[in-house]
Order: sequence, then C-alpha cells, then structure tokens
Amino acid sequence: MSAPEIIEVPVVSEAIRRLGAPTSALVRAGGLLFTCGMPPLDLATGAIVGGPIEVQAECSLDALAFALAHAGSSLDRVVKATVFVTDPALMGPVNRIYAARFTGGFPARTSAAIKPWSQPFDIEIECVAMA
Repeated sequence: MSAPEIIEVPVVSEAIRRLGAPTSALVRAGGLLFTCGMPPLDLATGAIVGGPIEVQAECSLDALAFALAHAGSSLDRVVKATVFVTDPALMGPVNRIYAARFTGGFPARTSAAIKPWSQPFDIEIECVAMA
C-alpha cells in the first residue's frame, strides 16, 4: 500500500494550524478522503466564527465542503461523519442545519458531546468521503 497523500487546503490548513493542532486538513488514502475535525471557520479570513450554534454548524460544513472540493469531492460523497459538540442540547439545531446540507441521503454519523475546547467554538465536524 502506498503512503497516504497529504492535501494542503488553503485557508483551512493555516487556520487549523493557528489553533495549535498538528494535523493535516485532508488526507487521501485507499480511494477515500479523510478530513480533520473542522471547526467553524470563516473561509475568507480563516478566523474562528462564534455566535449561535446554527451559524457555527454552517461554517463547519462550509469548511468541510471547501476542503472536499479542493480534492475533487463534495458533501454528496461523504460516507461517514462525526459531529462533536460541547453540549448535547445543541444537537437539535445542528441536526436541522445538517439535514439541510445532506440532501442526497445521509451518511453514517456519530455524534458526541465533549468538554469545551480552549477555543471559543462549540462544534467540530469531520468526515470520510469518496475521492
């Protein structure tokens, strides 16, 4: 098996590095794309977006879509997603945003409530997609 291909994604990679995470935004291996957890990013500036969870969820999904598009894929090709939130009560609003973005059928998904990050955001979403 060949080594995985690290795909640098402009804005996203740099924004994630500024958070202090030693990770790649996107890796291609075995015909699949694996993203790191995408916090709510403003794709124009790379800044973290705070505010209501609905806005944060949209920004996290925008970052995922941007990274996948950079590698020639899309949200329609996602087979597995993981949604991390800082409070289980946030999942209702997140589910409404998520359902509106995955219109071609839902990927398998895991959701988990975790302790808050040291950064000012409440959601992070990662996925596995077909290349």
